Amino acid sequence: MPRSQYFQKTQKLDTSFYMLGWGGATTDAMFTLQPVLHSRNDKGDGDYNWGNVKDPAFDALIDDAKGDIDEKRRMQTIIKAMQHHHDMVYHIPLHMQVIPWASRANVEAIHRADNWLQAPG
Repeated sequence: MPRSQYFQKTQKLDTSFYMLGWGGATTDAMFTLQPVLHSRNDKGDGDYNWGNVKDPAFDALIDDAKGDIDEKRRMQTIIKAMQHHHDMVYHIPLHMQVIPWASRANVEAIHRADNWLQAPG
């Protein structure tokens, strides 16, 4: 199915099974929790929750973490949210995209899972 048709169907929740890739330069969990895992609402949360999962307890954890400025407490809330997501099996990861790198033989680089360049130190 061409991407133009696929995304049009999934954005309308016209699917029983879908594949969604999500990632980027930031590694903060909120950039996945809020748009992909939170229930859909009129505030922009859950825009990519194409399974239309609705879990008020899970949403409350995401909302609490989103507004928390206490770094330690925010991280604990994110861990609770991710554990809840895992325990409820809302998503089943089937594919992990690897971005291939190439370099000269005399260049050494660490290929991290988050695709950030880390020069050996």
